[in-house]
Amino acid sequence: MLKTLLLLALPLSAIAQSPGKSDILLFSLTKTADSTWRPDAARFLTAFNRGGYNNQPNFFGNYELWLTAQFPKDTTQTDIIALDLLLKTQTRVTATPTTAEYSPTLMPGGKRFSAVRVEEDGNQRLWSFPLDRSDNGRPEFPGIYNVGYHCWLRDTLVAFFIVGDNDQPHTLQIVGAKSQKMQRIASNIGRCLLKKPDGKLLFVQKLTEQTWYLKTWDPKSNAQEIVLKMPVGSEDFSLLPDGTLLTGSNSKLFQFKASRNADWKEVADLSKYGVKKITRLAASKDGKLAVVIQ
Repeated sequence: MLKTLLLLALPLSAIAQSPGKSDILLFSLTKTADSTWRPDAARFLTAFNRGGYNNQPNFFGNYELWLTAQFPKDTTQTDIIALDLLLKTQTRVTATPTTAEYSPTLMPGGKRFSAVRVEEDGNQRLWSFPLDRSDNGRPEFPGIYNVGYHCWLRDTLVAFFIVGDNDQPHTLQIVGAKSQKMQRIASNIGRCLLKKPDGKLLFVQKLTEQTWYLKTWDPKSNAQEIVLKMPVGSEDFSLLPDGTLLTGSNSKLFQFKASRNADWKEVADLSKYGVKKITRLAASKDGKLAVVIQ
């Protein structure tokens, strides 16, 4: 079942991101006696878009998963899809034949969601849209361009992955909703940005082609700390409610918890599900794990 909730249309001249084929698997996580999280009960979520681009999953509730999708027949844009995991239905939240939306994120307060939109002139800005479909959205930070990804730290503070121009490095920038001014925090960063329960930001900084570190940034003190080194080539991660971090490398899933582990610990090999490469991950509060696979 595919329904359209919003019709938002603007011309589009170019898309800065290049979608490819990808799918999403859903797992239930169970915790063993030694605090190892094991994924099981695999469920294929993207049969409605086989051969298409299905990516950037984000839980808006324990049974509501939003994602970015591009259907095989579409060659110029992506849309936002909401999956009801109980009813097993798909809702097309945006239907924009001439623009693209990425990275759906529930905003603080729970009444709107944000997404990166590629606009008519090719610019990428952060837009917000109402969940009740009462308007067609607005740019939240009108003067901030080249937005690749984002993370709300609170309702007045956002972390941005800003795409570098002319081969310049991608940067982590913090922007206040009132000031609308950017504060540069780090360069050569990964695409995954997550807020910890204590308010700190988790991100990956790429020091060399082989050496990538997971780090935190504290908005209160402006201090950065290294958490640990990422597996080679891994820039995506997720955070479970108990503070355990998850990441993938090729077909293998790893976990890390500072109080128990000195390094990443392998917890599963998803190759038995036909997985060759794990990329993005998203965890729900009740122990579900959505995994983007290629």
